[in-house]
Parts: sequence; structure tokens; C-alpha cells
Amino acid sequence: MSYCLKKNLFVLSLSLFAFGFVCSQNYTNAFGLRLGLGSGLTYKTFLTKSSALEFIAAYQIEEKGFGLTGLYVIHNYRALGAAHLALIYGFGAHANFYPEGSYYKNRNGVYYPDNTMVVGIDGIFGIDYYVASFPINWSVDIKPVFDFVHPGFRFWDAAVSVRYAWN
Repeated sequence: MSYCLKKNLFVLSLSLFAFGFVCSQNYTNAFGLRLGLGSGLTYKTFLTKSSALEFIAAYQIEEKGFGLTGLYVIHNYRALGAAHLALIYGFGAHANFYPEGSYYKNRNGVYYPDNTMVVGIDGIFGIDYYVASFPINWSVDIKPVFDFVHPGFRFWDAAVSVRYAWN
């Protein structure tokens, strides 16, 4: 085998090895807090090296309502060019409940009575970072919300999430 071919195979092997580290997450599950307009608990579990499911149980401070959200999230590690930093985007759905003493206001400013249940779809866009030396994952994102019950675009739910990560 010629020197040039050996050198090219070595460079190709090294590149593929490095590419695997740059383009993959370093944890499988993460659980922690989501702090934003809807604050609560968040759990993320990876399905593949670049796709995950995220579940959020949140309390909406202003409206005094509770919500559950499920999201399918893509982690694009190549977009930002850093091994532990990913551009995230995805979609999902939510169900929110506004018990007695709370309120629900749609985009037209119409208030609905207590005990209102709302379902709709969500998007998510942000950045996700894994601290390799300490098993912490954090993300900053915006999450547009569209409701089917009392329809309309509601708001951009912006938040910071901090999670303990493990395999």
C-alpha cells in the first residue's frame, strides 16, 4: 500500500472518528427544571443521536393554569460547529387546564371561565448545551403555542431549562 493511500485512509479514519464526537449527544436522558412563562419540570430522552422526546409539566404563573406538553426535538450539532452545542427545533402538542381561580385569555383578549381545558400544538426553537465535565444539560428556547380550543396563536413561551443528564 502506498504512503499516499495510507495517509489518506488515516486522515479519513480520523475525520470519521472526530465527526462522530462532534455530531452526537453525550447523554441519553436528562431531567430538571424549566424556568420561563410556563415553569415546571422537563424530561428529555433521546431516540437517536440527533432526535429526542421532551416532556414538560408546567405551571403558568400569570394565568394560574397547569399544562402538559410533549415535543419531538431535533438536535443539530453541526449547525453551530461545537461538540456539545446543538441548534434544536421541533414540534409537539399540549393540554392545559385552568382550574377555579385561574383564567384563560385567547389572542383576541377574550377571557374564558374557570375549569377550561385547552389543547393545541407547539413548536420549539433554541440551543442546547451539554457540560461534559459535569453531567448538566441546559437549553434556551422559544416555544410558539397555537390552541385549537378557543383557537388562536397565544404567545411565545420562552424559557431556560437546566437538567441533570445521564446515560
